[in-house]
Amino acid sequence: MTEAPLVGRSVTRREDERLATGHGRFVADLVDAATLHAAFVRSTQAAAVIGSVDLSKAKQHPGVVAAFTHDDFAGQLGTIASLHVPHPAFAERFAFESADLEVHCLARDRVHYVGEPIAVVIAESRAVAEDAVELVHVEYQPLPAVTKATAALHPGAPVVHDQLGHNLAASLSTSFGDIDGAAERAAFSVRLSLEVGRHGGMPLETRGVVADWDQSRGRVDVWTSSQVPHMVATAIRRATGWKNAEVRVAVPDVGGGFGPKANVYPEEVLLPWVSRRLRRRVAWIEDRAEHFQATAQGRDQLLEAILQLDDEGRILGWDVDFIADVGAGSLWVAGIIANTALHLLGAYRVPAYRVRGRAVFTNKTIVAQYRGAGRPEACFALERALDRAADVLGISPLEIRRRNILEQADLPLSVPLCYRDGEPIEYDGTDFALCLEHAAKHVSDEILAEVAQAHPDLHVGRGVATYVEATGRGPFEGAVVQLHADGTFEVSAGSASAGQGHETTFAQVAADALGVGMDAVLVRNGDTDKVAFGIGTFASRSAVVGGSAVHTACRELVDRARELIARQHGAEIDEVRHKPNGFLLRDGEISWADLAAELSPGGVLSHAAPLRVATSWAPRTVTWTMGAHAAIVGVHPATGHVRVLDYAVAHEGGVEINPAVVVGQVRGGMAQGLGGALLETFEYGEDGQPQTASFAQYLLPSSVEVPSAHVAHLPGRADLNPIQVKGVGESGTIPVYAVLAAAIEDALNAPRGSLVRTPFRPEDVLELADGGAS
Repeated sequence: MTEAPLVGRSVTRREDERLATGHGRFVADLVDAATLHAAFVRSTQAAAVIGSVDLSKAKQHPGVVAAFTHDDFAGQLGTIASLHVPHPAFAERFAFESADLEVHCLARDRVHYVGEPIAVVIAESRAVAEDAVELVHVEYQPLPAVTKATAALHPGAPVVHDQLGHNLAASLSTSFGDIDGAAERAAFSVRLSLEVGRHGGMPLETRGVVADWDQSRGRVDVWTSSQVPHMVATAIRRATGWKNAEVRVAVPDVGGGFGPKANVYPEEVLLPWVSRRLRRRVAWIEDRAEHFQATAQGRDQLLEAILQLDDEGRILGWDVDFIADVGAGSLWVAGIIANTALHLLGAYRVPAYRVRGRAVFTNKTIVAQYRGAGRPEACFALERALDRAADVLGISPLEIRRRNILEQADLPLSVPLCYRDGEPIEYDGTDFALCLEHAAKHVSDEILAEVAQAHPDLHVGRGVATYVEATGRGPFEGAVVQLHADGTFEVSAGSASAGQGHETTFAQVAADALGVGMDAVLVRNGDTDKVAFGIGTFASRSAVVGGSAVHTACRELVDRARELIARQHGAEIDEVRHKPNGFLLRDGEISWADLAAELSPGGVLSHAAPLRVATSWAPRTVTWTMGAHAAIVGVHPATGHVRVLDYAVAHEGGVEINPAVVVGQVRGGMAQGLGGALLETFEYGEDGQPQTASFAQYLLPSSVEVPSAHVAHLPGRADLNPIQVKGVGESGTIPVYAVLAAAIEDALNAPRGSLVRTPFRPEDVLELADGGAS
């Protein structure tokens, strides 16, 4: 209610100066001279029975305070349970089933992947702790390992978790329409076997935990580099049996999350127990070598796809069977395979659909929801199949999409499936075709010719792909707003920032709802002391659910203020009108600062409770966004090296809280997608030993490889939340694999739909050039 709304403006991010000048405060910055340090004994075997763990030499090492194995906290520290269970309606509709598997904080009698924690050493310094870890002797009885998902499903395959007796982590299957009839009527079918490699978030800041037992308050304070502090707090309480008041979890600045930090890890549960046991402050800061083995990875899917079309290239049926390799386990297994199944339909008319999905255990590092979490894999399959179909028909990839994409007359569209929350799916979009055309104009014939002329040493080609994304999922998010004595406001939400700019965007939302300037709003997020109930930041949900919670709390604070003023002045509440910076009454005005003074000690309203609102906001269901990506690439004919020369994104969303932040999110997502398409992969030997242990093997795109991207926002309907926004956090990543594959094939005049395995290595590109160039 400010004179000029702040929502919709590219306000400079508040966080940037602090972070860019080195004044950020991360978990490692909380370690002081009195802090003890933890180091973990991690498994060197991918599959083995633990014969014994000898801590005696480590305990005798100078500077070591304590050392623990699983047996030391038996009966005192339980397991970590799954972080997502789908709604019963979803489970019924998709015949969803999952294995009942919980994670131990330290390995009990077997190890399941290299890097699994077996013991922890606590010492006066990190160096001493690491030295002592080297003195721990673990006796292993090696077992056969399995590292291929398909092999893990074979009868007689080594079983990762012996108590289960099989390697099936979860499964689902469903269909709609006449899929068998579509196969009979089809003029032709496209069949593809696709593989999306194993990638990771690789944040600038690795994980870390500091736990401090406060004897005077009878609680442990935990600081962790996490996207989900409330989930971490819940996991600690469940594992220990401690009460709510005995656990506080806070998130300082976080140097990137990308999904692997939207997880609960053994270190986050174990360190609070250690701190309470020792009555000391204890820290664990992950080093990069640990990160490669112990932090959750993502992707790693195999997809068998059949697309059935009529003689004009219109989709009749879409049939997919996929397998997700979740390594030794995943607390998000239900979400990952559900995401793939739900997003395989894309932005097109699909009259018949059948899907079967399975998640499989292998002896590799655990898996979590890496940016997109099943969506990029789904998009890759459908968009590659469309490219292959265009080749069969002899039409352009753009034309086949035009014949199938949902247009204004098709939307909103009810899909005969339910989402993970059990609610019927409705694409609440406006015009997907418009997005496609907007992106495609950036790779027109004229632009392609100009780029080719500028790069005569390269084969130049273009690609286009579209995607849909369910954003803003529930179940809820909490928010708190309070008026301080100086007339300023403190706002908190359960959505913890991992670099998304919440201090800015939530302040914009709050300032507009309160009718004040941004300088009157302070945002403090990621602390269970500030917001008692929350969920976290992941799945493109913070702006939608967290922002709506902030808006709702602020509007409720305004209404309470009106009630208070009305009582004080003997007026009806309708006579108190909210205006910029305060309120208007019949006989005058009262500013927020005036009201704050009246509520302060000695004020006329000092008898009243502080003006504070704690509330939550729950969406009825998700809101769907859509977009199209287009790229021009250059391929070096001698080396197979691929350069992304130009990139464009057009996405349909709701109100943009801060357009500059949206552009940053999209471009950052595109960069991660580019890395997964061209460079990044985790490799494992047949014995489960990681072959990717440093950035010498795991290559990341730099500023040299990442082009600037044209980003266009096309406003669409967004009626499912009070601030009319849609999520965008993963939109930049989802279609990148597909669009770059298409552009590479076009550059080499190769058969479309040939690149079906990520990453696209130079040797793969050279092979394609040899076999497909004219």
